[in-house]
Amino acid sequence: MSRNARYYSEKFEKYSIELQNVSSKLKRFTWYRLLSFLSIIVPPVVFGWHWFVWLMMVALVGLFFLLVKINLRMERQKQKLEVLKKLVENEQKALKHSFLHFKDGEEFLNTQHFFSYDLDLFGRGSLFQFLNRTTTVGGTQKLASWLISPSKVREEIIQRQEAVKELSAMPDWRLEFRAAGNLFDETEALSREIKSWSGMELALNHPARVKWLIRILPVLTVVSVVPAVMGNYLFLIVMASLQFVLMYFFWKRINQYFLFFGRKSELLSKYMQLLHIIENKEFKSEYLQGLQNKVRHPSAGNLFKQLKSLVKEFEYRQNILVGLVLNGIFLWDIRCVYKLWEWHRNNHTKLSVWLDVIAETDVLISLGNYAGNLPEFVYPEIKEGDFIYKAENLGHPLLKPDKRICNDFEIAGLSQVMIVTGANMAGKSTFLRTVGVNLVLALIGAPVCAEKMKILPIDIYTNMRTTDSLLDDESYFFAELKRIKGVLDRLKNGERIFVILDEMLKGTNSIDKLNGSQELIRKLVEQKAVSLIATHDLKLSEMEREFPDHVSNRCFEIRIENDDLIFDYKLSQGVTKTMNATFLMRKMGII
Repeated sequence: MSRNARYYSEKFEKYSIELQNVSSKLKRFTWYRLLSFLSIIVPPVVFGWHWFVWLMMVALVGLFFLLVKINLRMERQKQKLEVLKKLVENEQKALKHSFLHFKDGEEFLNTQHFFSYDLDLFGRGSLFQFLNRTTTVGGTQKLASWLISPSKVREEIIQRQEAVKELSAMPDWRLEFRAAGNLFDETEALSREIKSWSGMELALNHPARVKWLIRILPVLTVVSVVPAVMGNYLFLIVMASLQFVLMYFFWKRINQYFLFFGRKSELLSKYMQLLHIIENKEFKSEYLQGLQNKVRHPSAGNLFKQLKSLVKEFEYRQNILVGLVLNGIFLWDIRCVYKLWEWHRNNHTKLSVWLDVIAETDVLISLGNYAGNLPEFVYPEIKEGDFIYKAENLGHPLLKPDKRICNDFEIAGLSQVMIVTGANMAGKSTFLRTVGVNLVLALIGAPVCAEKMKILPIDIYTNMRTTDSLLDDESYFFAELKRIKGVLDRLKNGERIFVILDEMLKGTNSIDKLNGSQELIRKLVEQKAVSLIATHDLKLSEMEREFPDHVSNRCFEIRIENDDLIFDYKLSQGVTKTMNATFLMRKMGII
């Protein structure tokens, strides 16, 4: 059993035992609470209504509420243990290369994107699903944005690598963060609302007067209880009525604030816990320390705790009876409006920064989890200067280890074109995706599926599965030309791009296709692109004679032995000598 498998197995057993113990205690506490509640009426029944009976009843009521509080704490503990057990169970499946139970990021699928659709970055069985352990909407969106637009800044990539490396060695802390994040399943709508608070200015007329009202009127109302106890209720009635009159005039503003802040205390509690977890950890990597400093001074966790408490208090109004009492004595809703206005005025500009820190930490934890689960993967060396992509035993991370065939790969310098030939099913398309996916992983600061790798950061462009569009009255061939025109324009403007093409100009006849493909290769050499091109057209390999310093040929060969095809999926020098379409058609009885 591997170290990771043993770790998750021990955690699963630990959480299972603790969950069973807490569940048993909760069942007992149900009876304790019931008995403590029923016992409240025992003293007056047994002893009558004496002064000491009142004291006994108050003590029993206090005991009942204490038991309720303990019960709530145990309920939260049970919920957390259930989440932790599920997280560990999911990781046990992930270690067996089963990851389809994680969110797949289908909402980020974009067939027009420069490379994400071709490289299977999103959707079922995608790289996103393989990596994703995010627990916040912001984290999910940021992970997608990193994959869609990976960094090309060497220093940033190296700093991210150090952060991922540090987090990969902190499985307990990662589980703590993910458990807190999974205790409340936020929606995109709720997340958008919280984010919108950052850019809004909340209105409140005459805040200085409101401040004095919420201080003075409740005091006078409480004082009016004294004559009411003596039988004179007039002062109390006047003060309570005055508060409800003020409520009438503030009603529109109160509803506006409740629409803005109400019913969000659970999400705010989640953010508060995540911020405290970030603040209270001592990090070594510069990147994580930088994120932490953004939420430490002042403590974002404490400020979120204030906000959560204020929103929770505002939500008391949802209980009509409690709302009437609180608003009749303490001017409750107006007080909540003022306190929330004050908090928002002082802190709303910092809100977007705090949420971004949570989201980025969420992403780094996903990458740290991926790195921790796959210690055999390596962090690539991020180069500067001339372009290079060099890897030893490069494999596709989404393939199971027992089915993964790895290859050495090197392409150095600009204006370089590598043409890959091979029969159907020989492994050309998988190899192209292997090169592309590992490049994306390298640029987001994650380990790659290789024994060794060095890379200069560069933009990526792929054209592997262009789609036609009936809606835009656009043919497959025209859609492909538009994409190719797009990358050539970018190259012409001086951008440096790694171009990955699988069977160019598929939508035209063979002569046109060959001539067009040759011209495109000439353009790619001229515009200083780095290109990896797979093709069945062996004539295209003759471009090596025209550009001996810029075009090279590689191939995936097959063998036919005892009327069977043998695939080794190994990249070799030169041009393929074997094709298999006719053989397969004959074997399947088609011809």
